[in-house]
Amino acid sequence: MSTAKISRRYASALYELIGEGSDLQADVANVAAVAANDEVAALLDSPTYPVSVKAQVILKAAGKVGGEVSRLVTMLAERGKACLLPEINDQLQALIHQAESRVDADVTVAVSINDATQTKLAKALAATTGKEVTLSVHEDQSILGGLIVRIGDRKIDYSLRTRLDGMRRALAS
Repeated sequence: MSTAKISRRYASALYELIGEGSDLQADVANVAAVAANDEVAALLDSPTYPVSVKAQVILKAAGKVGGEVSRLVTMLAERGKACLLPEINDQLQALIHQAESRVDADVTVAVSINDATQTKLAKALAATTGKEVTLSVHEDQSILGGLIVRIGDRKIDYSLRTRLDGMRRALAS
């Protein structure tokens, strides 16, 4: 089973707990941030440290966390899956965004775009998706021009690089 499926199962369980009134979101984000740290990730992957040490490192570094999250960290450490905490948090955030009719869009552009253009793009994507869109804009000069938008598993590629590659293939055949 892939790590994405495993993470999605844990995230779904956490989401159900949140739906029942538990306030776990901040605690899960804290332990995920600790587990994402390079030094902690190396400790979690190391077979030389006992499970109890791995769980305690995460819990101590995260500070005060609720009982549910503490038990989750301990269980994941016992199963050798504590390194999945950042992925579980990402999946949980995606479930929460989906329930709130929000979506994150990852936009790649060749040159930086101003705030007005970002606002127009967010509004256009919101009209297309029917959800509130949060943009994350990255620059990549290798696309030459245009933009690439990723929303979930969808990719909309309006880059000049892709258009030129398509023309090159058409001319070659």
